Amino acid sequence: PGRCEGRGWFELERKGGHIWSQAFGGGGGSMSSALKTKAHYRLFIVLGFACLAHSAYSSIQYHKHLRMVGEDYTGSPLDILFEILIGFCLCAFGILNTANDLLPIKMAQTFQNKTVEDYLFRPEYVTFNHRGRVVGKM
Repeated sequence: PGRCEGRGWFELERKGGHIWSQAFGGGGGSMSSALKTKAHYRLFIVLGFACLAHSAYSSIQYHKHLRMVGEDYTGSPLDILFEILIGFCLCAFGILNTANDLLPIKMAQTFQNKTVEDYLFRPEYVTFNHRGRVVGKM
């Protein structure tokens, strides 16, 4: 007999006995706050890329309009530049908050057990097919 014998699916989920209900924050079927925030930050990334794509499309349309009217291109309008800036900020904010915490670089631990010979020895440059072999036979 397994541990689920005699219990219904809803009872397991309500009591937190099922692995999925434990993974997503206990009973009730709600996701944990960490998963919610990651999803929110991914939404910032998607919105940022959508904003950048729209600004690119707007810029292309602006160039086409200038060609039809016969005017010279002097620069993008401010609304397109602001849209690019907002899209970049949304993407940067989402990516920086979606990434895991940065780990400190511990250079002292990495290099304390190595000697100078360890750094100078490069096996990829060691070759035995050179003129010293021919000179040694003379």
